[in-house]
Parts: sequence; C-alpha cells; structure tokens
Amino acid sequence: MAEGVIVALGDSLTYGFPYGPAGSWVAEAETLLGRPIVNRGVNGEASFDMLARLKQDVLSLKPGCVVILAGSNDALRKGVRWAETERSLIALAEAVQAVGAQVVFGLPPAVDEPAAEERLKRQRAWLRREAPRRGWALIDFAAPLADPETGKIRAELTVDGVHPTKEGYRRMGQAAAEVLARLGFSAPEPKGEG
Repeated sequence: MAEGVIVALGDSLTYGFPYGPAGSWVAEAETLLGRPIVNRGVNGEASFDMLARLKQDVLSLKPGCVVILAGSNDALRKGVRWAETERSLIALAEAVQAVGAQVVFGLPPAVDEPAAEERLKRQRAWLRREAPRRGWALIDFAAPLADPETGKIRAELTVDGVHPTKEGYRRMGQAAAEVLARLGFSAPEPKGEG
C-alpha cells in the first residue's frame, strides 16, 4: 500500500458544490477506498488561486498523493489565458513532485458553456499528452458525466451545466477510487488470524 495522506486539491467540483464535502466525489472515493482523503476544494478558485495556497493547504499535510482538479474556473472566467493555466498546472505538479508525492490530475468534466468547453477540451488533450511524459497519473472525470454521442455533460447529471448532481459526483468518485486503488492508495487488507 502506498504511504502518505491523499489530498484532493480543487475548486467547487472538488468541494462538492452545491451539496458540500459530504456529497462530493472525494467522500465517495474515500468510502470506496476505505481510506481518508482530505478535501481541499474551494468554491470559485482558478488554478493560480490553488497555487497560492498549495504550501499551506496541501504540502503542509505531507501528502503521499495529490489529486488536482483545476481549470474549470480558468475556462469560465474571461481573460484567463491558456498559457497562464498551463503554467499554474505545471507549477502545482512540480511542487507536489518535489515533496515526493504522486501527482494525479483530474480531466475536468464538460461544461454547458461553448467557449469554456472548447478551452477545457484543449486542457484535457494537453493533460493526456503531458501526463505520461511527466509521471502524472490521470483520472477521467469527464467521461462518466458525458453523453458518449456528443461529449457534452448529460443534462440529468448536472444541476446547472457545470456542477454535477449527487449521481454525477458518485460517478466521479468511482472513477477516482479506481485510479487511486491502481496506484496503491487503497486501505490495507486486514490481517487474517493465524
């Protein structure tokens, strides 16, 4: 079993808006893994906001694994250029790797806003390309919520075109638990009597 705390760093999609942390994908993954995950999601944050609080909020916990789900607010805000998001994502990953923790990036779910979704498509493609090269693992949070025909977020799995329903968060949690278990971050098997 891999050692160290698992920390989930993100925005409202990690926090679990509108339900709160108890209704988040983090809580679902924690249940499935049988191991605590610290939820460090903050509503409304862009990638550079997460970078500003990384040391205090995440690295201070001496993590063994950090799941980073960032970029949706960068895409939805006007005036945040892709180059800035890319720089922030690389800086987040490098800081996590510098303390010896596993970097896991989440591929952001689709949003119902066409310009923002184009930007997120670019980010997902970039992460798929960069992850193998840089030693990052990936959790596909987009596929469990998307219509396989259109790639758009399924209306019945979103409350507002951006944030998932409880079922949407449950599916995200399942996707996260599968990847984290594969990386060795599941609960230890109980020792048999013997």
